[in-house]
Amino acid sequence: MGRAAIYVRVSTARQAERDLSLPDQVAQCRRYCHQHGWDVVEVFSEPGASALDEDRPVFQEMIFKATQSDKLFDYVVVHSLSRFSRDSLHSELYVRQLRKAGVELVSITQDISPDSGGEFIRKVLNVFDEHQSRENAKHVHRAMLENARQGFWNGSRSPYGYCVMVRERRGTKDKKVLAVNEEEAPVVRLIFDLATGANGRPMGVKAIATHLNERGIARRGRRFSTGGIHDLLTSSTYCGRHHFNRNDSRNGRPRPPSLWIELQVPAIVDEKTFTAVQGLLRSRDPKHVPPRVVNGPTLLAGVARCGYCGMALIQNTGKGGRYRYYCCSRKLKEGPTSCRGMRIRMEQLDDVVLGELLMRILQPEHLHKMLDEYVRTANDRQVADRERIVGQRVQRDELAAEIAGFQKQLTSGEPVVTEEKIARLATLLREKLQSGSPEFRQAYVRLLLREVSVREGEIRIRGSKSVLARAAASSIDQTPPAVLSFVREWRARRDSNS
Repeated sequence: MGRAAIYVRVSTARQAERDLSLPDQVAQCRRYCHQHGWDVVEVFSEPGASALDEDRPVFQEMIFKATQSDKLFDYVVVHSLSRFSRDSLHSELYVRQLRKAGVELVSITQDISPDSGGEFIRKVLNVFDEHQSRENAKHVHRAMLENARQGFWNGSRSPYGYCVMVRERRGTKDKKVLAVNEEEAPVVRLIFDLATGANGRPMGVKAIATHLNERGIARRGRRFSTGGIHDLLTSSTYCGRHHFNRNDSRNGRPRPPSLWIELQVPAIVDEKTFTAVQGLLRSRDPKHVPPRVVNGPTLLAGVARCGYCGMALIQNTGKGGRYRYYCCSRKLKEGPTSCRGMRIRMEQLDDVVLGELLMRILQPEHLHKMLDEYVRTANDRQVADRERIVGQRVQRDELAAEIAGFQKQLTSGEPVVTEEKIARLATLLREKLQSGSPEFRQAYVRLLLREVSVREGEIRIRGSKSVLARAAASSIDQTPPAVLSFVREWRARRDSNS
């Protein structure tokens, strides 16, 4: 008398739901065990699992029980070797592991003798099963690519904000497309509005997730997470462009864009909003802008640089923290012999830079002279702007608006930048820089200035006229352009625990 465990498997969940394969496999294996006088001690059933994947939960449970010291069964009975595994290497490794524990693998439809000839046949069958499985996968993938090229959805779960509907039927196949889910789409629009600051200050992914969870808004029964919010905000599906074949389904590795297939789907947000969100996310990316530069209280963080070596000026303290200085980061890290950079009191450099900015730039007469020259050279810049539009999609809308504004001025003769607008802009910026909150003062400085270079006896301030031109060209009833900032909201009461 022997003890046997039966292992049955089908590849997809659809087969498990609609097919009689699993019960049929179990019935045939039971009859085989009965004919050989073996007691069936356990049945391991695995629906919807690929035989090329060794990390099948039920399969691993069976291997674990078979290799225990108190051996629970003597045989693992399968309908065919392909049910056990379609990877020849994995199959051989697990067969040897079972035999080491005194357990034999038996296929009821393939009579394989235990001698060397039978071993050879078993290995040949394993290689054949693996080849057949990979060929099937190749043909299925090719059919899915063609289905996507024709604009149809390939049957996976729809993204949040969408549902799947049948557009037509071809033979026994339903051809499906994405449609907007009117219950979920408003939440998607809300997320994009929060990210762009449509009704206030732009929010980051963590703040958006917290905002939604605190209000009991769920994502198909689950709470929103920062990863889920980021994936949603960066998915071009929501502006009407879904890409199929972006990743390899077996290993998750990304495929090159040349292999992607684009499907046109109903848009939930317009492309201008989507592009603006990508720019905001990129500006907050720690790979490009360290969070300390945006979050820190230092006014010129990320802007001030050493005039000798070009490295950033960072905060340094003296007298037990009573005084704060800007110091060359290279000199602090590598010692005084590495750079001639000087140390300057933080409030002193801040006052000098703000004073020069307010006196030499943010005076209506100075601003008018600067922007008048900028407008006169607009035609020369339009060619370069058009080239940048092709290579920099994130900045496309901003540049297009700038070019259109200048073209309107040149063709109609109507002044886009007027003295009244310049005076209004100067007043608003001066108010923000002189009396705004620390976070906004720092953000407006980073918006207006590109670099503050400090040398002994010399401070060079560089900025962009285009930012001032765009602000001056807008309506005088509007505030200056929105600036990007990180907002500390996780320590509302300034303590470490709520």
